[in-house]
Amino acid sequence: MKNVEQMVIGTHESGRSMSFKKFVKDIADSKTKYEESLVMEGEIETLKRDIKGGYASNSIQHERLVKLIYIHMLGYDATFGVIETIKFAQQSSLFYKRVGYLVASLLLNAGKQEALLLCCTLTKDLNSDSVVEQSMALTVICQLMGNETVSIFLPMIVRKLAHPKEIIRKKAVDVMYQFLCEMPDQRHDAHYQKALCDPDAGVMVSALPIYLKLTREFPKEYVHMTKPFTDILTQIVEGRLHNSFNYHTFPAPWAQIYLLQILENVGRNNQEVSKGMGEVLHMVVARASGTMTTPQASDAATAVLYQVCLTILSIYPDQDLIHLVTRKIDEFVNSSSNKVHLGLQLLERLSQTQPQVTAARFLDQVYTLTCHTCPMVREGAVRVLGASVSSDNIEKVTENLLALISSPDSSCELKGLCGDVLVEGGQSCAPSAHWYVTMLLKILDLSSGPESTEKIINTLIDYCSRTDEVEAKRVVQDAATATTDPTSPKAWLSLWALGHYSQEFSEAGVWAGQIEALSGSQRKCFLNSLLLMVNRVGPLPADILGVVKPYCSDPCPFLRQLAREVVALSSIAEMEGPMQGYSDPVGELMAQLAGRTDVATNNTAHKQLLQKFRKRVTVISDDAFYDLVPVEASPAKVLPGNTNPTTGGGNKGSGGDQSKGTSQSWVSYHEHIPEETGSSEKPEPPLSQPAFQTVRKWGSPSPYNTQRTINPGAPLC
Repeated sequence: MKNVEQMVIGTHESGRSMSFKKFVKDIADSKTKYEESLVMEGEIETLKRDIKGGYASNSIQHERLVKLIYIHMLGYDATFGVIETIKFAQQSSLFYKRVGYLVASLLLNAGKQEALLLCCTLTKDLNSDSVVEQSMALTVICQLMGNETVSIFLPMIVRKLAHPKEIIRKKAVDVMYQFLCEMPDQRHDAHYQKALCDPDAGVMVSALPIYLKLTREFPKEYVHMTKPFTDILTQIVEGRLHNSFNYHTFPAPWAQIYLLQILENVGRNNQEVSKGMGEVLHMVVARASGTMTTPQASDAATAVLYQVCLTILSIYPDQDLIHLVTRKIDEFVNSSSNKVHLGLQLLERLSQTQPQVTAARFLDQVYTLTCHTCPMVREGAVRVLGASVSSDNIEKVTENLLALISSPDSSCELKGLCGDVLVEGGQSCAPSAHWYVTMLLKILDLSSGPESTEKIINTLIDYCSRTDEVEAKRVVQDAATATTDPTSPKAWLSLWALGHYSQEFSEAGVWAGQIEALSGSQRKCFLNSLLLMVNRVGPLPADILGVVKPYCSDPCPFLRQLAREVVALSSIAEMEGPMQGYSDPVGELMAQLAGRTDVATNNTAHKQLLQKFRKRVTVISDDAFYDLVPVEASPAKVLPGNTNPTTGGGNKGSGGDQSKGTSQSWVSYHEHIPEETGSSEKPEPPLSQPAFQTVRKWGSPSPYNTQRTINPGAPLC
């Protein structure tokens, strides 16, 4: 704070009043945040009262603005002094003007309307003969002016590009860059090239961020400027710039990094342009690999080496340059300093472009680094293994990562990362489906973390729904059947397999006996599996039904609704028997009962069930438990009582315009339920098969979790 006071107040010692000295002393003497807040709140109230008081001398206003700087630096709201600050920036004295501009830059930003009040003051200072006033105005424009002021200041800024003073030209280029960021669709290439060709090296370096942004967004439009960029980089490497641009004897490292990033953008996927960069890239590597006189110069050389390696790996591949990069990566990885992190990042990039090189030269070193003492190094090594995994090394990578997951020294984050790498890498490189599901089950046994466990469970369910390999499904079924512990990571898998594989209710009875030990999400999963079992096997036994019925009045609407569906469907299955071949048992059953007018209108029990389903529809529509997704419409079945087969979703309110030949539609349950009119003589309208699938979320604590959706009705065996 003392430095701030000296910087702002300068030599005006007489301008500091006793109240200001007391204010600074009270802040310094505060031992707690509470004491500091008392001082600041009291001073804020005093300042607000003084500002409203009217006229004050310049020295008093100056002191108030310095207090505003203290208030802002300590994290308190000082925007109440914005208007006072804008007025003070109009002072003719440079001493007072710089304080006004400084406080305005702290309290305002380009999104505030108050910043527009400075436009007249900035215009006057830009047209001033004083270089200091022009410099201050250009600095404030960079920080405060938004896109609505570009048209006001642009002509004046363009004129400043030809100013005789290089400091003004440099700041004018900075303003042009800010204008480009505010309005990227308005480019002024002629002015940018003029700045790049400026005789002063400082102005030229200021133009490099402009071209970095342009080549990142429009690389093909600036390919023709590759030669000027390589020439500038050559001059910098050869040391032709003034010594003031060197960093501890290393030539202009920031300018080199800018130019290397520009060359990376224009050379990506362009073989002809990339060939012209080879010579200068070799020069950069040679200069940065030389002996450095100071540690600071060595750090700068390392940063340039890292960037030139990234550039080589991003442009069109050249074998000589790739060989050069591999040597530098080998030096980084075998280093005992922090360079090993840079080496692993370069290895990850190399694995994405040249995986065969990584597998041939570096995998053994990466396996060793997975046991490094630094956790960040271990995580970097795991990421490299994930980027370089292939069908040739998947088994060895899996062995090392499983050992890392089982290690007691591995953190939960590292175990989860290993699990993610194995899940994603195994999907594309696994030797067989049986090997893949066995590997996933091993990860579950090792418990690689809750997030990774959920992802693995969802992957297993999805994979088993899509694969045709019977042996892989049998492995999953055996593992799921052997699990009855609700706290086990495989509990979710076991509950899912219950609805798809089990043919006897004895397995369901095991879970029903410990339903109180299940979490809320696991209970929903269990009841959903009972729905599928009733549809496939038949009505529930009395003991399981007795466990389910109390949940028909559960406070949770989702759990309550599922329990009612299970009880209702079990009653219908007891009369009708199990129904095979339906992807959505409840929806299809409702459609069938609605179409069977000869039964549904004459059987009292069925009419009561339909009425219950009507109540069920109201609950589902209010709570949005199901996600209705469009599916391809298929030829409908001719249901009993329906002599005119139609396509799914063709009835009124289906959400699809069948007259226009659309193949998708959204159908809610409401269209499939005949309304009770009090007369049993009115025939029920024939309905077709619903053109939707009910998608439920598995392995997630909430039905609103959208990370992965699994269709529980998909045929598996």
